[in-house]
Parts: sequence; C-alpha cells; structure tokens
Amino acid sequence: MKTLLVAATWFEIKNILTHFELKTDSYIETPDFDVLITGVGMTATAFALGQHLRPGKYNQVLNLGIAGSFRSALPPGSLVQVCQDILAELGAEDGPEFIPIEALGFGESSYTAIPALQPTHPPLSTAKGITVNKVHGHQPSIDAVNARLAPDVETMEGAAVIYACNKHQIPCIQVRAISNFVEPRNKESWKIDLAIKNLNDWAIRFLTKE
Repeated sequence: MKTLLVAATWFEIKNILTHFELKTDSYIETPDFDVLITGVGMTATAFALGQHLRPGKYNQVLNLGIAGSFRSALPPGSLVQVCQDILAELGAEDGPEFIPIEALGFGESSYTAIPALQPTHPPLSTAKGITVNKVHGHQPSIDAVNARLAPDVETMEGAAVIYACNKHQIPCIQVRAISNFVEPRNKESWKIDLAIKNLNDWAIRFLTKE
C-alpha cells in the first residue's frame, strides 16, 4: 500500500509535480505514491475521492493545500496540520442563531482525522479547521464564526477529505499552508506564492523521507 496525495488544484502542488517529474493530470500513479487533483470545494472533492479512495489500496492520505488563518500566531507562510475539521455551514439558521446539524439530530459536522502510524515529519503544529463553501471576507461573519467555533484556519475541502478517510478507516494527514489572514478581502496582503513554496518544500521532504 502507499500514500494518496490529495489536492484541490495542481497549482497548489506544482513544485511537487516538477520535483518528481510528473505530468499535470487529475489522477497520477507512481510506484511510491499517487496524486489526486479533486477540483475546488467539498462536492468536487467528495466525488473524486469516491472514484479513487478504496480500503486496502492506500495506507494513508496526504491532503495538501492553502488556507486562511484566523490567528495572528499563524501568519502567511506558516504550515499547520489540521487534525480536527468542521463543516461550518452544515445546519440551520434560527433568526440570528445557528443550529448545527448535531443539534438538529441529523448527523455530525465535526471530524477528527485518524492519525498516521508514524509521526508527521518534518513535525508541524496542529490546528482546528473549518471547511466552508464561502470563504470569509466580511467582518461580522468573521466575528460570528470565531465566536461559534473558534477555528484556527479555513479551507474549502478539508473536512470532506477527513470524512471520506474516516469512512474507510484510513489515516489522514491534512497539511495546510497559510496564504492569508481571514479578514475583509484584501488581495494585496495575500502570500500565495510563499505559502505554496513552503508547503511543497515540506511535502517533498515528507514524501522522500528526508
């Protein structure tokens, strides 16, 4: 068995593809690990994983991508391992209040990744993530989700990956590089290139066991 590397876009792992001399495709098989490019968002991610993730085929999933940070201690360029991820919008509104799916009695929205057998190397600090359909860029909604869930980072796919892995009892290592703070939308402050460089450098070391 081997590792399945999962990313929403090839751009987020472009240096990995270059390093290992891999073509840009939605699904790539190599002797040591496979690569799955799912597309952006929970729906595309769930569909792609449904096609390729099978018990007994992979001993772990490595989910890579960029993320927004809610914490000043996690500036752009930082790397974190997201071990708990929450579907932040799964529930119902009751006036100004939000009712999570658990309180409605229809399921769960928070998932904790099954840890890998070996410690993550190079080591990373852990973080709590939320997965959203609409990234936050309006201060009232930022304040509201902070008060309700106190997340460290947000992405558009992470919880879907952990959910699928948990269903198959496969360990999941979700590593995110911070590209921006979660704040009123300000593209001038984004550090996407730095985030991708740091993410890819780490992942190459991880995959080559350096």
